[in-house]
Amino acid sequence: MRNLREKPTIENPTAKPLQVFLTDAFQLGYVLEQLLAFTGKAKITASTFGNGEEFLRKLIMLRHKGLITEAALYCDTKAAEKNAKMHPLLKTAYDRINFCDNHSKVLVVEGAFPVVLLASQNQTRGNRLENYVVLQSAETAEYCLDILSQRKCANLPAFK
Repeated sequence: MRNLREKPTIENPTAKPLQVFLTDAFQLGYVLEQLLAFTGKAKITASTFGNGEEFLRKLIMLRHKGLITEAALYCDTKAAEKNAKMHPLLKTAYDRINFCDNHSKVLVVEGAFPVVLLASQNQTRGNRLENYVVLQSAETAEYCLDILSQRKCANLPAFK
């Protein structure tokens, strides 16, 4: 039986291309940081319903370290309106911000190899049981990027 208090280990996706986690021991920023340790510098594309300060600050820190070369966001329009105070952090964390009807939670990391993270957690602090699926698959990454790029999105004037 697994120890529920123990943080699961994220392995190199090239060695283990499918990893599934059901845990309350992770935050999304931690998972991204672990994946970047394997992929190296990367472009990221993220989709989420809502944003939180903790994840945005982690993303900004990873950008300052040079680990993220470019970042695009697909965020739900209603959630963005409710969290207007997050807009300055969003502008610092992301190069491109797209507002659309969205409830997906996807993170595509395009570094030395593509990795897709499918998760139940928004870009907010959860402290709840969340699911995370790590996939090292160029086909899945391409699929997710294609679907997101087809969304009817608005880029509000206050954003890049």
